[in-house]
Amino acid sequence: MSRTTPEEAFAEAQAAIERGDWDSFFACLDSDDLLRIAENSLARFLMGGETTAPILTALCSEHAVPEERVVVLRTLLQRIAESGRASVSLVGSTEPGAMLQQSLRHKQIVDEYQKALKAMLRAVPELSRFTAALERAMRAAEGGGSVSSKLLVDEVLEDVSITGTRAWATRRTASGQSEDVGFVRRKGAWYVRVFARRPAKSRG
Repeated sequence: MSRTTPEEAFAEAQAAIERGDWDSFFACLDSDDLLRIAENSLARFLMGGETTAPILTALCSEHAVPEERVVVLRTLLQRIAESGRASVSLVGSTEPGAMLQQSLRHKQIVDEYQKALKAMLRAVPELSRFTAALERAMRAAEGGGSVSSKLLVDEVLEDVSITGTRAWATRRTASGQSEDVGFVRRKGAWYVRVFARRPAKSRG
């Protein structure tokens, strides 16, 4: 499909996930969704230690992700772990301000990690393909991924409302539950925003 309408984008994403085609599914998602999913997948690989390290190294090489960016992330994760242990050791400390200072230091390291993670993913040449590769590898290694294989399955799209390059609609499950779903148009094609939340003023 060409995804010239939100309905076409939704139908294409739905068909892709129903047949387990992660490349096609992620190609339908907006970049914000891709970043969120890839961040989670990458974090799980990084925290997997030596077990997942070779898998991640191979994926990064395949998708032109510089190894030094992964090294930076691993180093920051080690610093976060060390900082966490330091925080625990200060529990019950009588030194004024010690816990506060340690908490601020810990937050700074976490912020550095998040910034480095986002910068790495934004530098990936084809984020949708990299996200799909992470999903497949994670499912092979752990039996599950960052996205439910039931997402969008047997759902219907209702009440599509388009304003310029943005659109909102409702996804309704077979059981009758409903959730918002957003869309954005870029270069003539619509992309799905599964995790977007409709602004209150747009509800009607």
